[in-house]
Amino acid sequence: MANKRVSKKVRRAAETPEQKAERGRREIAALAANAGVPEPQIERGFHQMGTVVDLDGSLGGKRNSMVKVLINRGGTAIDRWIAHDKAGLFGEPQQNAIRYCQNLWIRASGSLAAIDHTQERIDAPLGWSQQEAFAELAWLERRMPEAYWNVYENVCRWDEEAGVAGSRLASNSRSAIDAAKTTVAFAASLIAMWRRL
Repeated sequence: MANKRVSKKVRRAAETPEQKAERGRREIAALAANAGVPEPQIERGFHQMGTVVDLDGSLGGKRNSMVKVLINRGGTAIDRWIAHDKAGLFGEPQQNAIRYCQNLWIRASGSLAAIDHTQERIDAPLGWSQQEAFAELAWLERRMPEAYWNVYENVCRWDEEAGVAGSRLASNSRSAIDAAKTTVAFAASLIAMWRRL
């Protein structure tokens, strides 16, 4: 009689979809706690687990290794406003003005590699392209009321929460969000008008 080989692997029962979802929520909560993300933001459901390739080891893994990360699928306030624009505040000219300024900020920071997607030319990152961006941003900032420019820049460039950015213009939290949204739309409209975007 031949001896049968017996597997020493432990067999687990298959996970139900509910168990898998709960395990995913626990992983997200653990990553969020490590990253310092507030719990109310996690509960909204915009965050998901993702896997990215860590090419240079800057995410804590080895070079060229797969790393689990927490991804915010909610995007910025601007992304959400444009996606759910029922009032028509963010039409094509306003969206073009926001992208125009975001490209100017990239050029001004010097992080532009070699190609400026707002122009049809190639320029060095620290050459005239950067100086032109500084000059254009200074011109736009001078033409707009300071409080409006600050809200516009904080929301569009620094991704500041709308309630925080708008709190400088309003007295309560709901009004602050509306004030930020309206101010960003107004500033974008002015820029679109001045630059014929």
